[in-house]
Amino acid sequence: MEIKNHKVILRDFIESDIDDRIYWETVETEWKLWDAPWEYHEGEVFDSIGYRIERLKWLAREKEKDENRMRMSFQICINDESRKHIGWMNAYNIDENYRFTRGTGHCAIGIDIPDISSRRKGYATASWDLFIHYLLKSGIKDIYTQTWSGNERVIGLMKKLGFEECNRMNGYRVVRGQLYDGLTFKLNKDKYNAFHEKYKSELLKG
Repeated sequence: MEIKNHKVILRDFIESDIDDRIYWETVETEWKLWDAPWEYHEGEVFDSIGYRIERLKWLAREKEKDENRMRMSFQICINDESRKHIGWMNAYNIDENYRFTRGTGHCAIGIDIPDISSRRKGYATASWDLFIHYLLKSGIKDIYTQTWSGNERVIGLMKKLGFEECNRMNGYRVVRGQLYDGLTFKLNKDKYNAFHEKYKSELLKG
């Protein structure tokens, strides 16, 4: 499955994405400084072989599922002749205390664009807009997103899309030896719809 606008294509994970992810986990790793950096530890070695085995098994299981099922993750590609794979978006659940849960909960979304050459070209905005629109059309009533207070560039993008801060955990995260707040934002659908219509018009104008 794939969905697209004039800037990006969001598509299902495919086998060739395995090598891209291994590269981003072992070579072009700057993105880890910003996406949940507390999860990565200096000197930690990424298990490339284990990852490949797990992903191949996962792909085999995915082929047996209904093609029309709702997607909770997409890979991001540039919408041009290259269809260059530059990152991914995913959704996960958070509970009433705004913490990750494997059970039912509120839908939260996140993005990673590890490909440094594709930064600051509007691909993140286009991807967020496309994924949010897809989830709302699929019946998701409320959408959240989370980050840390030092990730100022992402916070600005969240606010532009219509997200509003709904929870702050003071001093919740330690990043490179400093304390930062853990932030949760909830999508204001009226603000998002206004953004979406304006953004759609801008894309059509080129």
